[in-house]
Amino acid sequence: MENNQLIKYFSLQRQIFGICPNTKEIFRLSDCNIYLKKKPEPDWLQKVESAQNRIDLASERLVEKESGIREKAREKGRKEADKKVKKIDKIFNPLKLNPDDSKVIFHPVDYIVFNGKKDGAMKNIILIDGKKTNKNDKQLQRSIDKVIEKENYEWVTLKVEEDGKITEE
Repeated sequence: MENNQLIKYFSLQRQIFGICPNTKEIFRLSDCNIYLKKKPEPDWLQKVESAQNRIDLASERLVEKESGIREKAREKGRKEADKKVKKIDKIFNPLKLNPDDSKVIFHPVDYIVFNGKKDGAMKNIILIDGKKTNKNDKQLQRSIDKVIEKENYEWVTLKVEEDGKITEE
């Protein structure tokens, strides 16, 4: 019977609430630490919880630091890659074009460059084609040049929807 009274006592304690005068948070009486004169020495559970909190904070700081280091490394890698690409790029870099703005099509021209697209402000469209030695290819290049010079072309944007339907914009 003594166990039942102890259980009832703690059950009642869980139903009594208070408001902390400092934080204004609601707490259960059974959760509060009551002491007079001086704060008691921490027990083993408080020591474990305190150590766990320190570990959690250190872990968060480590994750933040690692994230910063990774971002710096990514940026450094991008810069290094750009330097290497500039050394081997004989087409886009000399023309001050971003290779990411280009599409390889090979026929009737080698590349079409949507200049400035990656930066979100497309300035113009550039057709790039290597020097041709074949008579038919030279004729095709001249034909494209004439069309552009005379502005004898029409620009149509087609959009392919997710359901496969094609619409004109």
